[in-house]
Amino acid sequence: MDTVVKPSESGFFKYVWRFNALAIAGAAVVCILLGLYAAATIFKEETRSRRVTNVVNVGEKDNVSEEFALGSPTTIAGTPYVRIPLYRGQSYSASYYSKRSEQNAVNYLFLNISTNESRWLFERAGQLIVDSRVLFSKLKSSPDEPQTGVGVFHVVVERDSNGDNRLTEKDAVSLATSAVDGANYRKLIEGIEQLYSVQQIADDKVLVLYQKNQQTISELYSLPRMERLMQANIPKVDLK
Repeated sequence: MDTVVKPSESGFFKYVWRFNALAIAGAAVVCILLGLYAAATIFKEETRSRRVTNVVNVGEKDNVSEEFALGSPTTIAGTPYVRIPLYRGQSYSASYYSKRSEQNAVNYLFLNISTNESRWLFERAGQLIVDSRVLFSKLKSSPDEPQTGVGVFHVVVERDSNGDNRLTEKDAVSLATSAVDGANYRKLIEGIEQLYSVQQIADDKVLVLYQKNQQTISELYSLPRMERLMQANIPKVDLK
């Protein structure tokens, strides 16, 4: 027996088919719009200007624009001196986006606020200062106890040791010291692969932990002269 489709049933199925077609078309449009939005978001993220610190570009192949600016003065406790960092900012192109490297300390100005005399730590701005901290005549035993600065240590990247045309913390660093007025700059250790710690552990002693030539080393220095008292290799431990 043949099945007879009534006109009302035929009209109903036409509406269902049309609804399904419209739903599929709508879903396709939504998917396309979502895909375009995702692509635009990714493109915007990939091409936006990136900001980094402790990266100084030294490659001649890069089109770099530079600016130098003095930072905020920091007092050296118990002395008439303040330290003022000299920052080197750079903007350059990298792949599909632009990069801006800022807050890169490349020098320090030491200023005597009593006489207004000043001195630069370095004669040039071709290095990167990764860290610089004051050492004191006495460790604090309470938060309100006054201190007197007796020297400053500096962690400096002097050259592009890994050949990536950048001065960064991935390069070998030097540990150096100076007086609180920036005079008598002297390198203590060169070619440090990784500096773990520089810590004043007593009124008259500073402990340095670092890696050089794949060997972890501890050194003890005197204060305020920063003369090496002893050096020892730290035994390796089986990490398996």
